[in-house]
Amino acid sequence: MPVEIGIWRLGDQPKRVDFGSIETEERLEQILADDLSIVDPGLLLIGRQVPTAYGKYIDLLALDSEANLAVLELKRDRTPREVVAQLLDYGSWARNLDDSDVASIFEAFLKKYSPGCADKSLDQAFCEKFSVESMPEAINEAHELVLVSGELDDSTERIINYLAEEYGVAINAGPAHTKCVFR
Repeated sequence: MPVEIGIWRLGDQPKRVDFGSIETEERLEQILADDLSIVDPGLLLIGRQVPTAYGKYIDLLALDSEANLAVLELKRDRTPREVVAQLLDYGSWARNLDDSDVASIFEAFLKKYSPGCADKSLDQAFCEKFSVESMPEAINEAHELVLVSGELDDSTERIINYLAEEYGVAINAGPAHTKCVFR
C-alpha cells in the first residue's frame, strides 16, 4: 500500500499544492540526475541512459552505501503494467555487472555528463558521498529496482506488491510527486 504525502503552501490560508504530469521523461530524468536525493538521499548516481547488452537503456543507475546497485526506471505519466517487466529485464542484466563493469559505467557517465570531473574515480566519488575511507570489497552483491512515475497504475501496484511480498524482490515504486515504497 503506497504512502502519499501531501504538500501544502502556507500563507493566509493553507492551500494544497496540486500535481500534474511533467512535460517530458527527459525533464524528469534531468531533475533526478541533478538531485537524486529526491528519490533517495542514500544513492550515488553512477550512470544515465546506461546501455544494456539487450539494446535497451536504463534511465538512471546508482549505488547505495553498501555498493549495491539501484536500477531506476522513469515514467513521466501513468505506468502501464508492462513497465514492471521492463524493470525486471534491466535487473536481470544489472545483476551480472562486476566491479570493472560498474567502474566503466561510471567513467562513461562522467565523460558524457560531467567532463570536468572525468578524472574522478568511482572509489573517490563513493568515499566522498558516503563519508567513508574506502568502498566495500564487493560491489553489486544485490540490487534494487526502483520505478518513479507520474502516476502509479493499480495493476502495476498489485504486481509490485506481489513480487515484493511473495518473492522478496527488492522493488520500489511511486509517483514522482509522492513517496511510495513497496516492500
